[in-house]
Amino acid sequence: MINLPEIPHLHVNKPASDTHIKEAESQLNMLLPRAYKALLKQTNGCSIGGEVLLYGTEDMVERNKTWEVQQYASGYVAIGDDGGGQVFLMRLVEEEKKVWMVDAGVMDPQHAELITEDLLMWMSEGGIVEA
Repeated sequence: MINLPEIPHLHVNKPASDTHIKEAESQLNMLLPRAYKALLKQTNGCSIGGEVLLYGTEDMVERNKTWEVQQYASGYVAIGDDGGGQVFLMRLVEEEKKVWMVDAGVMDPQHAELITEDLLMWMSEGGIVEA
């Protein structure tokens, strides 16, 4: 569990219900990583200081379809972005915790760089993206 009120410049949404999460998984025909679902159950999308946006269920479905993530980054899901053309990806593995960043114009996991080993810990520490 993340202590969301402790994160500076954080804007959160209401938590996602299990139904919202299952609907998103159904629309994208995928099972989301457990760590991402845990975050969605605390906040159905959030932003930190305008630099990190993690998608709620509706935005996640729309962004993944728009960017054709399943076609260009098969086996991954876009969970957010930095507002400057960099997309945050997670592998579609139930126990996955790692978050990768890739240019939206490339959307190829081979060109992605590791942002964190642990999504929830990264968020607990303020979701900082090193330049």
